[in-house]
Amino acid sequence: MEKKYKIGIDVGGTNTDAVLVNQEDKIIAKTKKATTADIFTGIEQVIQTVLKDAKVNAQEIQYVMLGTTHCTNAIVERKQLDKVGVIRICKPASEMIPPMFSIPEDLKAVLGNHIFLVEGGFEFDGRLIQDLNENELKEVLQHLKGKVESLAITGIFSQINPDQELRVAALAKEVLGENIAVSLSHQIGSLGLLERENATILNAALHTVAVKMARSFEQAVTANQIEAKLYFCQNDGTLMPVKKAEEFPVLTIASGPTNSIRGAGALSGVKDGIVIDVGGTTSDAGVLVNQFPRESNKAASVGGVQTNFRMPDVVAIGLGGGTIVNHENENLKVGPESVGYRIVEEALAFGGNTFTLSDYAILQNELVIENTASITEIKEKLQNLSSQDVEDLQQKIKANIKEAVHQLIDKVKTTHEAVPLVMVGGGSPILPNEMEGVSEIIRPEHYEVANAYGASIAQVSGEAEKVFNLSNITREDAIEDVKKLAINKAIHAGAKEEALEVLNIQDVPLAYLPNASKIKVKVCGDLEQV
Repeated sequence: MEKKYKIGIDVGGTNTDAVLVNQEDKIIAKTKKATTADIFTGIEQVIQTVLKDAKVNAQEIQYVMLGTTHCTNAIVERKQLDKVGVIRICKPASEMIPPMFSIPEDLKAVLGNHIFLVEGGFEFDGRLIQDLNENELKEVLQHLKGKVESLAITGIFSQINPDQELRVAALAKEVLGENIAVSLSHQIGSLGLLERENATILNAALHTVAVKMARSFEQAVTANQIEAKLYFCQNDGTLMPVKKAEEFPVLTIASGPTNSIRGAGALSGVKDGIVIDVGGTTSDAGVLVNQFPRESNKAASVGGVQTNFRMPDVVAIGLGGGTIVNHENENLKVGPESVGYRIVEEALAFGGNTFTLSDYAILQNELVIENTASITEIKEKLQNLSSQDVEDLQQKIKANIKEAVHQLIDKVKTTHEAVPLVMVGGGSPILPNEMEGVSEIIRPEHYEVANAYGASIAQVSGEAEKVFNLSNITREDAIEDVKKLAINKAIHAGAKEEALEVLNIQDVPLAYLPNASKIKVKVCGDLEQV
């Protein structure tokens, strides 16, 4: 049977969304269900639903793509994380600020205090600072035996020369066994020792979570008799195979907002503009640049930890479909508290006693939800709960939302010119239909599942970065060198070689180093057809 369909899934804090698309990337079926406590029961359910609704045989599914908040939640909630052994290759340099210096104390307590600084490291141009002391390393590794579940290894300028990190990893396998999970900083973060080290520590901490996540994903797909290639969504809007997700789980963080931005661009046809994704709890604003999320140029904070791996430039505010409206006095307060997944129990529309922004959107006739109270019934209930006139209350809420959204747009805009605004997400009907600073407002068809659609259309990418001394090589040759590395990574991840395109090239002169420049190239392309 010919395989000709894809399923895109996005797991949020409130809902799990799925779409089934054909070879032309047209949505054939879609669904939105409440996220389940174990997450993957919900995944199994949404797959079953779209297959049934589309009347598609499971054997016709070629790819299944998943974006999930699982790893993000593990860090934020400090749950299920590994004990981590941290080794920094640096002595006699970079000893002043120790590893985990900026990591919150409650997270340190979970990860354990297993921190070691050892001899080694390189200069920015690859010159040796110090050779590894293998006797010292073996003593450190013996000390860690039985105390940690994974290792985070970071060397000074290891992105320029990763040899020492690789050697430490090999020694770790010898001393601690082949099954020890090892995270190497040159494979995860960009230049900048402390933030790169933090990203590596988080990646190591997520190892067990990632393996369970991958197995559960595979089980949810298998339960629906699907035999397909499985991918996880990364936070740069592209895909990685399940095996890579197990090795680099930290790269799945923020894949939700990224999927929404990608999906919004594709559904609306807007290449450059602003996207606001409204969920049950938050509104996330990002910027489309050639239909990809703009990448943040500052250190990203994940669960209170400063990191420097690639992340979308997203700003969030506490404004969503489940946001609580405090209307008991004249000082109206909208959010940031939310009923979250309890909206089906607590909102006025569902028979509860909490006035939410979903109730407001229904009153405004902007949102229709099946099997809920009518506008008249909601108004009567609200009037009994509030001393304010319902019509006046609606106007105050509208003004409050409009001001909050204007401020959100101002935070992500980089130009005074008006740009298109694409509104997506199940909660987007709460937003006003007129706003300043935008050229047009678009809420495309299938806006409520833009995140799952973004997952389904994601491409495979390859990215490489190196620092060059341009006294020894031309800028053009340096870019070509990095481009080849990026292409090889994309092909290895499953991309069609003939379809690969250069997404962007960054050439950043390092002012503090004569003739030095950091060159970064990203390529992407469609998945190889089987």
